[in-house]
Amino acid sequence: MADEPAPPTEALDLDDARRRYHFALAPEDLDRLPFYSALLARLEADDVALRLLASVRVEQRNPMLVLAVLHRAALLGHPVLAPIYEVIRHGVSTDVDVAADAVVEVVRHEPEVVRAQLWRSTQTNEPGRSAVLQAVVRDLVEPGRTMAVVDVGTSAGINLFFDRLPVRARDDDDPLTLVCEDEGPVDRVTPLPSVGARVGIDPNPLDLGDDEDRLWLKACLWPEERRRHQRFDAIVARYRTWPATTLLAGDALERLEDALALASADDVRVVVNTWSAFYFGEDERRAYYGALRELGASSNVAWVSIESTLVAWPDLEEATDERRRGASQVVVSRPGEAPVRWGWCHPHGRWVERLSRT
Repeated sequence: MADEPAPPTEALDLDDARRRYHFALAPEDLDRLPFYSALLARLEADDVALRLLASVRVEQRNPMLVLAVLHRAALLGHPVLAPIYEVIRHGVSTDVDVAADAVVEVVRHEPEVVRAQLWRSTQTNEPGRSAVLQAVVRDLVEPGRTMAVVDVGTSAGINLFFDRLPVRARDDDDPLTLVCEDEGPVDRVTPLPSVGARVGIDPNPLDLGDDEDRLWLKACLWPEERRRHQRFDAIVARYRTWPATTLLAGDALERLEDALALASADDVRVVVNTWSAFYFGEDERRAYYGALRELGASSNVAWVSIESTLVAWPDLEEATDERRRGASQVVVSRPGEAPVRWGWCHPHGRWVERLSRT
């Protein structure tokens, strides 16, 4: 008989967990990721899987955490999961429905495989968003100026190397290349500004040189996306040759001024959050926004936010474009100016739409 999750100390919201599984993937990714689509559909219908997700602290109650934990177990050689994920990662033709059924059987009969790792946090280690950051930075920073970047929720600091990755409209043989489809007046011509200080803030910064941290970052990648795995491996192989970064451990609000102080006085300081404010509590998000507005009004600080539309920023009209359901909204503010919706992008930077020039 399957083990059951530990009795909750308070009622679990299984309907909320079901919705989270159901909407975990953007609509455009459902056909592109048949294994994860099939797996999420089964997790959505499984009582044990619902209880596991519902038991996670609300800031991390994301189906991607469950998926990453399962992927990690596969990478560590779980006897059932390892061969399934190995086939998926290498693009070998397989029956994804049978594979998804087998994974859910592990969840149902070995829930501790998942439960024991739910203390973790999903990591925003997606270099594909650098394609979006490059486009935004060209708008924010005048040619010839030097910028400093402060990445909030930096994980292992991969976003801090946003200027080191080539962006192309089509794939090539370089594993570092980011393939991004541009819509609207996206600038790919103006040279990127020089980058001075590169500073990341995270409650638990990860180290690309640490085996366990690197394993978790790998597990957070989707197994069907071979290109992302190749890119991650290439970054791990080369990051030590790139400019030095500073990673600060702690809360974003507590460390923001420390991070900004590391920049030269003449640099345009750009604070970035990409799918990290999504994990803030409502009060923390409001305080973070207030701090950025205050800094932007009184100093040379700009802001770039790439987040789910579920992240509602004050002073910004609610997003209503149904064409972009599941997309990330790109919000920017220049020093002394109110935030505006700059555009939209795929959550992993596969495309970016620039709404207008401001």
